[in-house]
Amino acid sequence: MVIPDQIEVLVRSWEAREPAEWQQDADRYLGFAKQAIALGQPVLAFDMMDEALTAFPAHHEMRYLAALALAKGGSTAHAKRILDGLLSETDIEVALFTNILSLAGRIAKDHWSRLPEGSERAAEGEQSRRHYQRAYELTRDYFPGINAATMSLLTGHSEEAARLAQEVHPQCLPNADKSSNDGWLLATLGEASLLLGKSEESASWYRKAVAAAAGRYGDIASMRRQVKLLASKLSGLEEILAILAIPRVAIFTGHMIDAPDRPKPRFPAHLEPAVSTAIARCIQENNLGFGYCSAACGADILFIEQMLAHGGEVNIVLPFQHEDFIRTSVAFAGRSWVERFNRVLARAASISYCVEEGYLGDELLFAHAGELTRGFALLRAEALETEAVMLAVAEPQATASIGGTADDLRRWNVLGKPAQVIDLQELRAQLPQQDSVTVSVTPQQAGAVVHKADLPWRQREIKTMLFADMVGFSRLREDETPIFFVRFLGAIEKEIEACRVPPVFGNTWGDGLYLVFDECADGADFALRLRDTIAAIDWQDIGLPADMNIRIGMHTGPVFRGNDPIIGRDGFFGSHVTRAARIEPVTARGSVYVTEQMAAALAGSGNRDFFCDYLGMVNLAKHYGNSKLYRLRRALETE
Repeated sequence: MVIPDQIEVLVRSWEAREPAEWQQDADRYLGFAKQAIALGQPVLAFDMMDEALTAFPAHHEMRYLAALALAKGGSTAHAKRILDGLLSETDIEVALFTNILSLAGRIAKDHWSRLPEGSERAAEGEQSRRHYQRAYELTRDYFPGINAATMSLLTGHSEEAARLAQEVHPQCLPNADKSSNDGWLLATLGEASLLLGKSEESASWYRKAVAAAAGRYGDIASMRRQVKLLASKLSGLEEILAILAIPRVAIFTGHMIDAPDRPKPRFPAHLEPAVSTAIARCIQENNLGFGYCSAACGADILFIEQMLAHGGEVNIVLPFQHEDFIRTSVAFAGRSWVERFNRVLARAASISYCVEEGYLGDELLFAHAGELTRGFALLRAEALETEAVMLAVAEPQATASIGGTADDLRRWNVLGKPAQVIDLQELRAQLPQQDSVTVSVTPQQAGAVVHKADLPWRQREIKTMLFADMVGFSRLREDETPIFFVRFLGAIEKEIEACRVPPVFGNTWGDGLYLVFDECADGADFALRLRDTIAAIDWQDIGLPADMNIRIGMHTGPVFRGNDPIIGRDGFFGSHVTRAARIEPVTARGSVYVTEQMAAALAGSGNRDFFCDYLGMVNLAKHYGNSKLYRLRRALETE
């Protein structure tokens, strides 16, 4: 892929730099930071600007890019402090100053949208309105103009909102025909029309904006999010929201085709056409556009085939490497199902693995795959401003084995989310009984799997790993380290003692911390409490650098537990521990970053105490590849 390659080149070039040479060339720093931001690497961009500002401390654009990188990385409080300093200066070039105002307006707007009603929320909304309005007055550009108009309405300045919309609308109109593919321009006309009370005209512009977006559902979701904000002040926006509706996200679960030796039929081969037709009907009736599922023979593959036939997007989650998956969940049904499996995998938008290694007889991996499937789908639905629904092909009387279809349905129902079930018993009753088809399964297809008795470790366990260290520790003098350790280790001890459920493993080395939790929610709660405790310490008051802060990385995944003879107790091992360790070094100071897997585990658990803001595909430390990362916060926190 092009972008990961570009990221790798950028990182290697940055690591090979000669700081003394670079610190004579501001443009080189700026060019690299802009490229890092464009490639979705905000932490790397901030590190670049942080170093650059030691040589160019007053540089306006460097300070703006540092704030932009922090904002994109979720550290909005730090970004706001930098922007406040820039906004107080009077010698900044107009175009850059407009960008500074717009970024400050966006941060305040985000804070406003997350806060409960009250004085703090009102202050953030007013600040956002003023920043956007000032940016518009400087440039007469429609982007800050329409944001100023909307924030004026949302903060109780309806006459000002109408005045600004009246100015923005004719500014955009001449370019509408020339820029028929500019979805944002067309959406701005739709938004301005709404503010002017022209609902029919607004609907027309939004239809054109959706057509221009051409399936860029993230853009449409942003438009819909803005209209939903306006719906708190304006009535009758149902038609607009319907125009901006996005297809639903489907979580699919279903039984495999019957094995040749199954004594009692459940999903016999002759039922395949009827199941496929029923799935197709559900896809159409429920407007399913995005699918998350496994790829076992039978219902899974039928769902994938029908989603693709209807132009949908399919994302596959496998419990372990696909060769072992074929042996356990596909090959017994015959060579044709293996061929179909390979075809649907080739057309999937994404393929995720609980572990990239083998099965090793771990039934737990099937349940974990189901957990991730539900979580990934819920995260996607939230990002797209749409609904997640489970579609199941199920036997009503099926035993709820761990990770099976009945278990998936039960766990989904606990969340109180909608589900639609295709009843295999009903379909069997509607079709005449047929002789079972004998499927020839070769030893190579059936393939033996490794059982636990063959391994030195016990079965994998799903754990949440936390790695943390202190930014600024390496700069401490020898005589400062005892003071640091008293406060740092004391803070950790205090928060562990306050845990509702303490970690099952812990270790420290220098300023490094490694903890393991049974439940992701317990780990998330500890991480945020530790973050707050460290941030509240007045390091300067105890004779240490004022800018010391913690960064925390977390991951949830299957690991081995085994006795470590060096430390004389059980430890946790495996590739997922290594992955967890590679997140902390790329985390913004004062933040908690988590992998997509942990974000999915939190979402799938139904826990609403935490929220994960998507950061993008981030290059991990030590050339460990790229990973989708999220910034963890409490649900009502502004950052």
